[in-house]
Amino acid sequence: MVVVVALAAGVLLASRLFLATRAFPRVPVLDGWPLLQPPLDAIALGALFAALCGVAFAPRPRWWATAATVLALVLALEDQSRWQPWFYQYVAMLGALAVARDAGHTLAGWRVVLVGLYLWSGIQKLNVTFMTRLFPWLVEPVAGVLPDGPRQILMACWIVVPITEIAVALGLLVPGLRNTAVVAAIATHVVVLGLLGPLAHGTNAVIWPWNVAMAALVALLFWNARGVSALDTVVPRRIGAHAVMLALFVALPALSFAGRWDSYLSGELYSGNIKVGALSITDRVAARLPDAVRRYVVSDRVGANMLDLHEWSMRELSVPSYPEDRVFRAAARDVCRLADNPGDVVLVVFGRPGILTGQREISRNDCAALR
Repeated sequence: MVVVVALAAGVLLASRLFLATRAFPRVPVLDGWPLLQPPLDAIALGALFAALCGVAFAPRPRWWATAATVLALVLALEDQSRWQPWFYQYVAMLGALAVARDAGHTLAGWRVVLVGLYLWSGIQKLNVTFMTRLFPWLVEPVAGVLPDGPRQILMACWIVVPITEIAVALGLLVPGLRNTAVVAAIATHVVVLGLLGPLAHGTNAVIWPWNVAMAALVALLFWNARGVSALDTVVPRRIGAHAVMLALFVALPALSFAGRWDSYLSGELYSGNIKVGALSITDRVAARLPDAVRRYVVSDRVGANMLDLHEWSMRELSVPSYPEDRVFRAAARDVCRLADNPGDVVLVVFGRPGILTGQREISRNDCAALR
């Protein structure tokens, strides 16, 4: 019920992300993948909601979970921008429910998902960009009303965030520490909701139900679960859903540091550890943009027109742009259709910042280089 309600809430809050009637281009996994057009896009989304209702209310939800997983995967294959961390998590959990042999295997797989999310979310925040930019921005609603002394103390407490998340992940594995870890996890989600919710930053509303769901799930899966040992969680009894969840949420995120696994699939949301893409465009291209897109064009320090892909995606689709080169390049190619010359549109990608330096490599590619 929690997974279904949270997934439905996320999809509703970012409904344009899942529909064809939008300006931000869809980026299918494979070139030439057929894209759903109206009204098929709405029909597919309605079918997903129907399947989710079956998961929530049917006495045997396994086949409904299979249908929901297949429909969600079709939507995911059609557009990589939909691979948001919350969508990825919920679909993986539904998939585990669909293929697990019994309830015990499902619960073991789901516990792994949460442990992996807390672990990598904490590890990814151990960088200088989170310390100097993301954390100060995050706590700004509180820091802004504090005197200088307490404000400086608060800024120095950035390390508490990643350490707490890592400690929660490890504590959830140890029966004697499990309830304490659950309390710490719930407290973390309450703080995040307070800072990002409508009373503070009021941004990225799609993650509000995600935080509520995570608090509920960590309590349901781990509170007083004294009969579940650490080995029961981290060692699968056989190849199946449990083992797949271990691979997806515990093992594979390590490859993100080598650029071999996507950032959003590795706990990097709000870590400061992701790439950023923007388009530098001429006045002629800016004038040809649809009105719904032109409003996001701003002038940089030297007066050039810049279209920030993060802001464009955030304002139109209600989710951040997917921070990978292939998505940035696809968006740039779509805008290149409005250009007369290759240099009229230049994709500027700011690479992942150095963990200790915060410095980014910057690459620039015009339309000719993006073909």
